[in-house]
Amino acid sequence: MSEINPKDAGGLIREAVEAAGELTHVTTQEIHDPRDGTTAIVVVSPNGVHALDPAAFDKYRLAPMERVGTAKWTTLESFIEHTNRFKVDTASAVFARDDMATAKLTTIFDYHQSVADGGDRANLRHRAEYAFPFSDQWKAWHGKDKEPMAMSDFAQFLEDRIVDIDADGVPSSDEAKAFVAAINGKMASPSKLIELARGLQVYENSVLKEARNLSTGEGQLTFESTHVDADGKPLNIPNLFMITIPVFARSPDYFRLLARLRYRKAPGGVVFWYELWRADLAFEQAFAAACEQVKEQTGLPLFVGAAEA
Repeated sequence: MSEINPKDAGGLIREAVEAAGELTHVTTQEIHDPRDGTTAIVVVSPNGVHALDPAAFDKYRLAPMERVGTAKWTTLESFIEHTNRFKVDTASAVFARDDMATAKLTTIFDYHQSVADGGDRANLRHRAEYAFPFSDQWKAWHGKDKEPMAMSDFAQFLEDRIVDIDADGVPSSDEAKAFVAAINGKMASPSKLIELARGLQVYENSVLKEARNLSTGEGQLTFESTHVDADGKPLNIPNLFMITIPVFARSPDYFRLLARLRYRKAPGGVVFWYELWRADLAFEQAFAAACEQVKEQTGLPLFVGAAEA
């Protein structure tokens, strides 16, 4: 093995340092998009070319370059007020999701400008949202829809929600009127349902005999009871009742919904339930009314569907 001359050692060290420096040399450069001339800063190193994250400059700014983020409101009024505060008439738009499970409104403040105003695109990063909250009445009636209940439970439910029962009992739409006529419907009043609920509580543990009047749509339950206060008179069961409730929380608008009253014999006695008829129609009307209110009070275009991601 040959020895290195001490006189040459310094030169070898300098060469090694220079080589290492070349390997670790990092520079920044500007590159330009050939389509529109947009400038980007990139970092060039022996490992390749990497774009510099623009967010690295944000903490040095005195003010943000643009508004970003999504404000989420719990009342329609606040959603409208916020939209009016930040809207740009030629570059903002409202989008409505009409799915009952996830109904909401979204304002995109920095949406694309119209073609008439130059058609400039935007980042779509400044938004407001309003997720429609259903009313307590809607949640209560929907929560028990088509759910069989024991006599005592059904009676308790009717008494708890009796203020929602419509005393008028007159369908508000031609479709509902046609449905009532088609099934030869017999409408129950609130007092009739209270009578029914109390009767069910009295005869809760009784032996049941059932009959149904096909001409009137009424069912008739006769109980052979061991209760000392039971007189054995039949309970006439109507097959329809109507509720009047708001669809959305804090809404002044109430809607009439038909409910079919159903029951059947079961090993443990009688079970009752109801079936709401076309509740989706009430939702659609309430949703459409809210959308119309937003259009009128903001002056912005409203599209039913989802915007670009």
